[in-house]
Amino acid sequence: MSEHTIELTWIKNATEFEYDKYDRTHKIQFNGGQSINSSATKEFFGDDAHANPEELIASSLASCHMLTFLAIASKKKLIVEKYEDNPIAVLDKGSSGRLQITKITLKPKTKFAEGTSMDTETLKKLHESAHRNCFIGSSITSEVSIEPVIG
Repeated sequence: MSEHTIELTWIKNATEFEYDKYDRTHKIQFNGGQSINSSATKEFFGDDAHANPEELIASSLASCHMLTFLAIASKKKLIVEKYEDNPIAVLDKGSSGRLQITKITLKPKTKFAEGTSMDTETLKKLHESAHRNCFIGSSITSEVSIEPVIG
């Protein structure tokens, strides 16, 4: 078991504290010293200049999936030269009627070293294995779709 912590800080920066007026910008500090500013989406009165929770959950899943995929590929002696992804998280009403991330689509594009034999079916199986073994993927109850492309 391991624990992973962050430090999240929000400070009221105006005299008003009304739902459609208060600033949603907050700071997320990671253990390694890196920090980012985050906010709500524009639809919820946030600042699009900052990452929002919907983007962060998509990035967490995509990052975990990629790291798991790379681990599997390296153990199978498949040399990956480049990996790119453009995940999409869909915020919608779930079966409970409340807003939730209902679906996340990963669109990984993988370039393998010259001479590496790779076909669509093998790539699909590698991504299925990565998804099964990705602990973030195992923690998310939303539908996850993976649409891999050989790059």
